[in-house]
Amino acid sequence: MIIQHTLLSNDLFGDLNPKDWPISIADLPPGSALVGGSVRDGLLKKLSPKPDLDFVIPVNAIEFSENLSKKIHATFIKLDEKRDIARLVINGWTLDFARQVGENLKDDLLRRDFRINAIALKLREKPEIFDPMGGMDDLKNNKIVAISEKNLLDDPLRLLRGFRLMCELDFELEQKTKRFLKNNVEKLNNVAPERIKMEVLKIAHSKWNSSVWQTYSELQLLKRWNDDNLNDRELKRKDIASNNSLFGSFLAKLIFLLSDEGLSRLMFSKNEIKRCKNLRFWVHKINHLDDLSEDERFQLHIDLEQDLPSFILFLQERDSNSWLKRWKDPSDPLFHPSPPVNGHLLQKVFQLPPGPFLGELIRYLSKEKAYGRFFTDAEALEVARKWTLENSPFL
Repeated sequence: MIIQHTLLSNDLFGDLNPKDWPISIADLPPGSALVGGSVRDGLLKKLSPKPDLDFVIPVNAIEFSENLSKKIHATFIKLDEKRDIARLVINGWTLDFARQVGENLKDDLLRRDFRINAIALKLREKPEIFDPMGGMDDLKNNKIVAISEKNLLDDPLRLLRGFRLMCELDFELEQKTKRFLKNNVEKLNNVAPERIKMEVLKIAHSKWNSSVWQTYSELQLLKRWNDDNLNDRELKRKDIASNNSLFGSFLAKLIFLLSDEGLSRLMFSKNEIKRCKNLRFWVHKINHLDDLSEDERFQLHIDLEQDLPSFILFLQERDSNSWLKRWKDPSDPLFHPSPPVNGHLLQKVFQLPPGPFLGELIRYLSKEKAYGRFFTDAEALEVARKWTLENSPFL
């Protein structure tokens, strides 16, 4: 058993490849350890080329980090003065340093959120995995187990992080841990919006399966930010709830998780909110597509040209394949609306000033092109001439 543990420690150390780190292990004070996501991902063989490195050190972390930043010419960021945590950023690497909490490394790990995040690699002459909470067993069993309810409530964002880890790792939440999350959802109200947003982005960018959505539906971790959302309507449809491909779409997941008001309160950008609002609007009309007027259908493609694949995931299979095929054709005039002639030419030919009237004419020509009512520039200009005569306020 000791031999296996030693081999595993050596394998992990080799996979982490410290020779590529922007610091040398010799730069670290004796008694330092690597903890958190890089250790977990290393054991899962899921390391990125430049993993975030989280170190626990036995000395003042902020002072140490600031001195080290000068030595290696890294950007120094003071993250938490009270808890003595700092960050260095250099050449795409992020290194966090935290002073050890408690009398020893075990005390520190006992204060963490989940057992899979409470595994350390002691950075001594012979690297050694230290796993006092049994996190490695959880990795083998694809389980997320909280160390304690109190630890989660020490930083309520950990409640949302548990669900995020489930999405990212395709793990299961242990039943008691799931109860911890469900019973304390309201505590998330006390977390800063920008921190909630960062977790939501990671959740929406991760891969989902149907069991993830079922777990979210049970926990409702973001209910404060998704009142009057799609949950009460579209998601009750079994064909959507069981559509795994739907959960590959970032935007589709985002409109399930957050309402438009929730997006705003969590300080998403105006562009992100607009995209979600457009997708949500047209999804609500999905059962009435055949009843849309030409103008409405054209507006759908203007609003959703960039995000149409997310919308297509909500369609019935009989429609989704043909829609996707047309969207993949950049020359399709309805699925990729564009003016047949530019505004400068229209101004010159018809002596039009810039303004709303010119905008209406361009939109009309784009719609007529989308429905195949002309094919050449000359035909477009003739259609423009007739429309201008009928609608011009200048005549």
